[in-house]
Amino acid sequence: MLSLTLFSSQFSLFQQSSLLNIQPLQSPKQKHSSKTINSNYQKNPNDCRCFYRETTNSHTNFHKSSDDFSLQDNADAESSHAPSVSQSVDSNLLAIWLRSCNTVKQVKRIHAIVLKSLRKSVLYVDNNLISVYVKLGKLVEARKVFDKMSERNVVSWTAMVNGYSRFGFVDEAFMLFSESIRTGVRGNEKMFVCVMNLCGRRLDFELGRQIHASILKCHCRNLIVDSAILHFYAQFGDFSSAFCAFDGMSERDVVSWTAMITACSQQARGDEAIFMFSRMLSEGFLPNEFTVCSVLKACGEERALKLGRQLHAAIVKKLYKDDVFIRTSLVDMYAKCGEILDSRRVFDEMGNRNTVTWTSIIAGYAREGLGDEAIGLFRVMKRRKIHANNLTIVSILKACGLIGVFQLGKEVHAQIIKNFIQSNEHIGSTLVWFYCKNGEFPVASKVLQQMPLRDVVSWTAIISGYACLGHESEALDFLKDMLEEGVEPNPFTYSSALKACAKLENVSQGMLIHSSVKKTTSLSNVYVGSALINMYAKCGYISEASQVFDSMPERNLFTWKSMIVGYARNGLCQEALKLMYRMQAEGFEVDDYILMTVYNACGDIEWNAESSSGYCLQSS
Repeated sequence: MLSLTLFSSQFSLFQQSSLLNIQPLQSPKQKHSSKTINSNYQKNPNDCRCFYRETTNSHTNFHKSSDDFSLQDNADAESSHAPSVSQSVDSNLLAIWLRSCNTVKQVKRIHAIVLKSLRKSVLYVDNNLISVYVKLGKLVEARKVFDKMSERNVVSWTAMVNGYSRFGFVDEAFMLFSESIRTGVRGNEKMFVCVMNLCGRRLDFELGRQIHASILKCHCRNLIVDSAILHFYAQFGDFSSAFCAFDGMSERDVVSWTAMITACSQQARGDEAIFMFSRMLSEGFLPNEFTVCSVLKACGEERALKLGRQLHAAIVKKLYKDDVFIRTSLVDMYAKCGEILDSRRVFDEMGNRNTVTWTSIIAGYAREGLGDEAIGLFRVMKRRKIHANNLTIVSILKACGLIGVFQLGKEVHAQIIKNFIQSNEHIGSTLVWFYCKNGEFPVASKVLQQMPLRDVVSWTAIISGYACLGHESEALDFLKDMLEEGVEPNPFTYSSALKACAKLENVSQGMLIHSSVKKTTSLSNVYVGSALINMYAKCGYISEASQVFDSMPERNLFTWKSMIVGYARNGLCQEALKLMYRMQAEGFEVDDYILMTVYNACGDIEWNAESSSGYCLQSS
């Protein structure tokens, strides 16, 4: 997908002799289309509120968050009342002392001195007090200082908004911001960064757009603000606006590039993440550890194994050899690319592992159908008392279902109930699938009914589970319940329901489903089309099956099988044989199942596998 070469003439990675260059790619199609968001375990450079950058000649440290953001550097310039000479000396000294505090006890001692030595409130001293209290986690004390201030400026308000945001009090942070506007305070860059990130956390898209408009109106733009804006739009899946903000930046650094790459990677736009990474390197920017994590995630999603290996060799082994987050990303990347042995090799080489590391390798084994290995690692994980997260639970339930370890699955379910996490949609849906896989349909139905929010995944799990194990009528009843709840089926739901109709030879229900499918984008899905062909053919409606076949934009092996077998079983042997030759001409192999089915239905036929044109049919 990408061409990576190592060379030593362009630029140096921290004085390493072997260097990375990625040739620019052509932009993927539909670059600016919008897509809804999803999930992520790796170090997230955008998981911040008010953040700043600390730039050196070699790289930029991305992970500076609002938790560290300080206001003291602006203190001297922001006092509107000039104190007396003696007071000025005392105030400056107090500010210096506050900046050096590392414990609450130290701050409170200096706070006591402030109250004794200063006859009246000094703005920049109070701002420093608020900032250091917030930094040390004492939000109540910070608010007391704020409330007693005789005068406040934008730094005071920003410090408190940042404090509430840092500790998760999003509504309180918004109330303070609104109050600052009512009092006539004009926001600065740090305030706007705080509020843009708050809008993202509260999922308030409209307010975020309004804040963006205010930023443009008052010309409060810099690298930090622009990065917060593009992260906000990307978080909501509005990639058109995100790319517009990115392309409109007057200057960029590794942080803004990483923000864009991470946004694409996290929202299943791996090809665009890799393309942006190529552009970033071609413009002379060097990746930091957060960039590498995001690109490795994109490589896993896109199964770009070659690029993943080159990143491993060119960057990870040189610069981030012992970084647990990058090593975990490597484990996950190899596992998602189907290279489970390489994934295990990286895992075994790690001296330090976290929950996500263990989950990545367990999930990899489960995806490959290696349930025994997944369960074995899970038991080791339990013995070492490593906490399991939701994805670990989902992966181990899948492994239990694959190899039929019912008792362990029940034990995991008991722990889920004990820890009150059965309401999680992914865990609930996997439990439904697990019990259906083991034939425990009443339990599966009970789990589904107990879920507070049933999404398309949980409904599809029970519909497909019932349909695959001979309970087709119940599967169609669940489809009806799903539609009554207002949940829209996805292609997997439709194909499972159509399989149930085919087994029941219920063409009227199948036609109703076909009518619904025509109103959605699922009509072009190859699995839905194949299921429609199979349903119509089994019900004897071969003309309708042929129409669906001819209208499909793409076909897979099951599509061809369904149509050929449908012709043969409905007595249309010549059409079946013609389609076999056509199938072969289009690059699909006519397997033994197709041949045996046609032989059994049509009698002896003369099939020449070397020919793709003429045919001969002899009925016995």
